[in-house]
Amino acid sequence: MRYVLTALVASFLLMTSCQSAPRPQAAKRNSPPAAFQVSAEKKHESLLAIRVLVEKLNKIIAEKDFQGWLPYLDEDYKSTFGDPARLKAYSESSPFLKQYKIRLQTLQDYFLYVVVPSRANTTADDITFVDENRVEVWTVVDNERVLLYLLKLYDKQWKISSW
Repeated sequence: MRYVLTALVASFLLMTSCQSAPRPQAAKRNSPPAAFQVSAEKKHESLLAIRVLVEKLNKIIAEKDFQGWLPYLDEDYKSTFGDPARLKAYSESSPFLKQYKIRLQTLQDYFLYVVVPSRANTTADDITFVDENRVEVWTVVDNERVLLYLLKLYDKQWKISSW
């Protein structure tokens, strides 16, 4: 009976992983750090632009379009999350990846097995400016603020970063 229950739960998790997989990259924070002060107008305009970006990213992620995702990443993010040592450590520490015996070896693996399940159908509920060109993008999950993305502004384009 225990084996059957375990198999059913594992099957359910596998079938619904795009919606119910843990949010491994998201960091929960009870209180945000002291924010860089910007005008209410700049915050509002930035939030609107970032919501449009998150909608584009949701579509790309839902389609599992790795090549379409790459232009939205800055070089820091690519080198950080494409680093073989980091990918190995992440593979060994993530209960989700360990359960399914997934070994991340490339940035594309990270996209398919971490980003796709954890970022499907997300919303940008709030932003916190860290400085003039960097923001934390927050979503709300189960009534808790969860860090969704770190974005950095390059000219007039927001990119996912790892600063």
